[in-house]
Amino acid sequence: KEKEAIMSIVKEMADSMTGAQSTRHWAKDALWFDIPAFASRGIAPALKFFDKVFGTFESCKVTFLEKDVFVNGHMGVACTVQRVNVVLKNGTAKTMVVRETDCFEKRDGAWQLVHQHASVPAGGEWDGKIVTE
Repeated sequence: KEKEAIMSIVKEMADSMTGAQSTRHWAKDALWFDIPAFASRGIAPALKFFDKVFGTFESCKVTFLEKDVFVNGHMGVACTVQRVNVVLKNGTAKTMVVRETDCFEKRDGAWQLVHQHASVPAGGEWDGKIVTE
């Protein structure tokens, strides 16, 4: 049940197209590392950044290639590999594979994001597979 709740939040964030939607489940003191190299503490800088970036998008479609969620007491972590297809307002289409880790803490009975780290693998193409053996 808790894993599904966390993954539901992650999917909601992936489908968002505004800063307010993206940060709806964020803790006020959330720490965020994103693409391109950008880091912020708290919701205000993220809201501004998301709105600026999303303002250049005509559309954005996220497909989850891999997902793993684990919960330990009041902490939960979702690790995903996502294919992101973006069409900019100028018509340019871009596709990238993104790794994202979303860390949640249950505060006042609700899961709140306390840390998010997204990255695009450097050094060439990556197929999105996670090696287990």
